[in-house]
Amino acid sequence: MKKLILILFLSLFLVGCGGFSSPTTTEPIVIDTENYLEINNVEDLKSMEMNKSYILMVDLDLIAEEWIPVGTFTEPFLGNFDGNNKTISNLSITKDNQYNGLFGYLKGDVFDLTIKDFNIDLDTKYVSLAGGLAGALSGDVTNVKVNGDITIKNTRSNVYAGIIAGMSEKYTDLYDMTGFVPNIIDNNISEGSINIISEKYAFIGGLFGKSYNSSITNNQTDTTIDVVNNANIAYVGGLVGHNYSGLRSSFEQDPIAEQIIIKQNISRTVINVESKTHNASVGGFIGYSYYGNISDNFSSSTISVEALIAYASLNIGEQWYGSFENMVAQGNITLINENADNKISPYIGKAFTNIDILNSYFESQNQEFSEEKNQVSTSDLASYNWFVSSLEWEAEFINKIINND
Repeated sequence: MKKLILILFLSLFLVGCGGFSSPTTTEPIVIDTENYLEINNVEDLKSMEMNKSYILMVDLDLIAEEWIPVGTFTEPFLGNFDGNNKTISNLSITKDNQYNGLFGYLKGDVFDLTIKDFNIDLDTKYVSLAGGLAGALSGDVTNVKVNGDITIKNTRSNVYAGIIAGMSEKYTDLYDMTGFVPNIIDNNISEGSINIISEKYAFIGGLFGKSYNSSITNNQTDTTIDVVNNANIAYVGGLVGHNYSGLRSSFEQDPIAEQIIIKQNISRTVINVESKTHNASVGGFIGYSYYGNISDNFSSSTISVEALIAYASLNIGEQWYGSFENMVAQGNITLINENADNKISPYIGKAFTNIDILNSYFESQNQEFSEEKNQVSTSDLASYNWFVSSLEWEAEFINKIINND
């Protein structure tokens, strides 16, 4: 039976001298996530309806297009998109749509898709969200591979940029979270480069610039990130720039937050950040994290930071609450300026709450950290047996790390 989701909007208007009109009801929006319409050419892709679901039947090349993202904040794409293991190549966006990607604002699920050689190149003064798949998304994303480049010069506003999406989010009622389920980001690969000049906040990551109540598992990133931030804080991470997994910030112990996990991800990144007049939170894995269960992840990074105050780490630049367990990181951090308030660490640059660092390891050939607990060698990280004995990780995950698959 067709699965239908009905969304009913009721509008009540005041008219005349304090009187009421008869209630006016719009037609319900029917979202079909059961029946998939075929996409056989570029025109089919461009003409998708927001409440229908689609399946990609052929590889598509968008080389001749100035792509207009599918879905906006006010009219998001609500259906599902089955990539059917096909490829969309050469997506190009040079005119700022605020939400920039194959999709602008995406609320449905996307799976089994490759986006290859996309290019987003913007010069703007408005808040910008950019990613190869979507500017912002709140659905599930599984088995999606995205490769490409993002360049944004923003002269006045915030920037959210990631190779998959600028932002991944899942909102809920703060006081009634019955049935809440975070959006699932699983088994995706992002590769490419991100170059940002921002006059305000910069949220930049290899997967997402910002994640909000999203479970992120089994993903891989391989990115080069360059950020110049002239007038506010930069949050930059190999996987995610700014992660918020707290649901309700006023509740110090939130059991729902424990369901939001970041686990078994692999991040390989070169990160360069310049924020001379403001702070920067930079991590080889996550720039800033609030709550969430963070465990069993691997990151390898080369980091350079020039900031008024830098919180920098091979793992997480800045963390509030949440857990930190079974993490492995390797790499080096270079701080351009000297400041007594700078904080660098192999684990967490600046922890603003008491966070236990459990069974975690790091390797750094050219770096000395004040905390050297569980420092390992390059030969350890090349050894399958070391990962098994030290972390009890599964063979598939270990082989991805060792073989750089």
